[in-house]
Amino acid sequence: MTNIRLAVGAELRLMFDEVTAEPGPGAHRLALRYKATPVGLPVGSVALISGALRLQHSMGWIGVLQSDQPLPVSAAASYPRSVVLTTTINDQQLAGVEADRDGGDLELLVDLNVALVGAATLDYPAADAQDWIRVRGPIWASHAERLGALVTVPLLVPLPLGDPNSLRAQAGRRLQAALRALTDGRAEDAVRDARLALDLYDQLDPPVAYDEPRTARQRDLAQRFAALRAAVHSLASGAHHADAITADFRYDRRDASAVVACVAALLQRHPSA
Repeated sequence: MTNIRLAVGAELRLMFDEVTAEPGPGAHRLALRYKATPVGLPVGSVALISGALRLQHSMGWIGVLQSDQPLPVSAAASYPRSVVLTTTINDQQLAGVEADRDGGDLELLVDLNVALVGAATLDYPAADAQDWIRVRGPIWASHAERLGALVTVPLLVPLPLGDPNSLRAQAGRRLQAALRALTDGRAEDAVRDARLALDLYDQLDPPVAYDEPRTARQRDLAQRFAALRAAVHSLASGAHHADAITADFRYDRRDASAVVACVAALLQRHPSA
């Protein structure tokens, strides 16, 4: 329970109840439900509750919290009463939340703010406090699954500072170009730029050699990644080649997304210079 003290003997008690999520087209509604009990607050005043939401471990920002409605203080009402604080979270933020949670419980830090309207007897009718809440992993996972977060894989491929003409910087820019092409609906260009990014990284650290006729179970880990890299490169090599075999290749957006994701995943694990 969080007690937000507004004056001597006057406070608002807030107890976290549950988290809910409502999916939307790319942006989603995240709601925190609290049970609110006014103690010693002037009858007839109205509590305006707001806040901000962060990740507990990294202190990463999620969003501003707004109450769905004010909380009137009444002598006739029964308490506690529900207060719902909501924010909007997009798909990229969901991916970040999932990466921070790493399969465990979701731990959140809530900055709570309360201001009383119509409380003339109080000297300064505003206060704030912090609340730490934990949402059990299975409960949050059920919400994340509805929002589509469990099929989002966060990939961070460092674009190095320093020499802008280095092979590593060129490869990073090629991958960025592939992502822009995906956004613009240019699937063929996305596949081509992803392949060129992989070519540049291969020059930095050539893949480990492996024996193609050998069965996969006989290869070590490095050789299996080399085989995967070769397969991805082969898959992406149809773009703009138009030879006897690939002339009829037509990559759609889903094809291009798969290629770009595979290349990004391979580059992510590539040794740094």
